Amino acid sequence: MADNDGPLDLIPSVNYPPLLTAANYLSTKQMIDQVVSEDQEYVSWKLKNLRTGGTMNSYMQDRIKEMQGDRKDSRFLTNQASFYDTDLDGQIPKVSSKGEINEVPSNLRFPRDFYEEMLKGNPRPRELAQDEQFKLLVTNLDEQQTNRFEVFHRTSLNKTQVKKIAGMVINQSVTENIRVFLQAIGKLYAGEIIELALDVRQKWLAGRMMIEFDRRRSVAKSLKKFLKKLTILMENNHENVEDSVDETESDSYFDDDEQQMTQVKLGNKLLKSQNNSQDIRAGLISRYNKLVKEFNAIDVSVEKFANSPILPEHIREAWRLYQLQSDTLPSAQWRTQGEGNGCMFR
Repeated sequence: MADNDGPLDLIPSVNYPPLLTAANYLSTKQMIDQVVSEDQEYVSWKLKNLRTGGTMNSYMQDRIKEMQGDRKDSRFLTNQASFYDTDLDGQIPKVSSKGEINEVPSNLRFPRDFYEEMLKGNPRPRELAQDEQFKLLVTNLDEQQTNRFEVFHRTSLNKTQVKKIAGMVINQSVTENIRVFLQAIGKLYAGEIIELALDVRQKWLAGRMMIEFDRRRSVAKSLKKFLKKLTILMENNHENVEDSVDETESDSYFDDDEQQMTQVKLGNKLLKSQNNSQDIRAGLISRYNKLVKEFNAIDVSVEKFANSPILPEHIREAWRLYQLQSDTLPSAQWRTQGEGNGCMFR
């Protein structure tokens, strides 16, 4: 096969019969499945990191061994005691009327309870002064955290703009102390919005990753069908390439994309054709090579966008999330002026 930048190779338009064999079909199919499987693992890993913020396992290592022996014999005995009453003769337990069946048992313990017990058991350190706390914080930051902290610590809002906005709201001048206070509060508020915007960007990148992965799976399915159709036409034997791939199944397409619709319809016509002519094989090879180029060009990785800039759409979504999280919306007159509802970041 001809060289190509990617896991799959192109089929040449001439001298292709030696390449279209059952063994080559099975090896290429295995390669396609392997690439899709690796992408599936990567996507699952990224989504898991995005959806979970961590567990309490790191705080419960000392308790795990103590609880393993008890779980084998009496895993639910402590919970059942509050729901059931059993007599001394070992008769069938009867439901107690003390509580509802969906009531949380009073003796049920959660990971947070174990964590708080461990904190209480630790010796309480002496109270540090503010300067000592600041020094302790700075000395325990890594390089990236130190850079972010220094930038945030040295950054300040423009004094003139802060006084101007304050004057617009209260319609009078503000003192220097109030200006410093508003400047600090404004920096914290802007930092919260930016952090939310970064989270929104991560979710957008995860959505793009899922779109690319779905596209790769769709292209992989089409590749196997076209390659199997070509192999059957060259060997004139269905038994050598018998598997779960249905080479006569039509590919789906979207009506709003005319170019894609035309190509997919032509490919479906070639797949359903029973004619073993040179034109049919040439059409199948041409369509297969286009799918190979598309398959090799797809990249589900989002690490290359780690330093991408924040877009206005991210700020708007962060502002919407901030309203929901704070459960409030400032309704000052100056904020609601203009057309529509006068959103802040319009």
